[in-house]
Amino acid sequence: MQKVFHFDSPVEVYTADACVITCFDARFDQAVRKFLKRQGIELFDHVKIPGAAKPWAAAELDGDGDFLLRAVRTSIRLHAPRRALLIGHNDCGAYPGVPVSVVAADVARAAAFLRKTEPSLRVEGYLADFDGIYRVDQVGA
Repeated sequence: MQKVFHFDSPVEVYTADACVITCFDARFDQAVRKFLKRQGIELFDHVKIPGAAKPWAAAELDGDGDFLLRAVRTSIRLHAPRRALLIGHNDCGAYPGVPVSVVAADVARAAAFLRKTEPSLRVEGYLADFDGIYRVDQVGA
């Protein structure tokens, strides 16, 4: 193995401020980072998957929801976050041709699912749009 880059990463295990679930669409990365910082979230476990919370609201394949839940539960087990943020976004490729209201409704449904499944987490749903980030109504809160 050949070292190609030097960087001193922290060795200590951390406690995460949150587990954050977003789509892997990079157009919203800067807005999400700034939003998280404003929310006081500096250390977080970041789960990036197409459609963000779609596997819990409108899964396309069997097992998609289980995969996402395993990722969140791994975050809980290893880094003990007390919060989870689900952040969908406008113009999502996982939702071709649908209005943004459908994505927002799925985020709300997925947040309700996670609240029920992991009651120890404070679950929040958001929608990133091209002009900012919006809170999604708490369905089932």
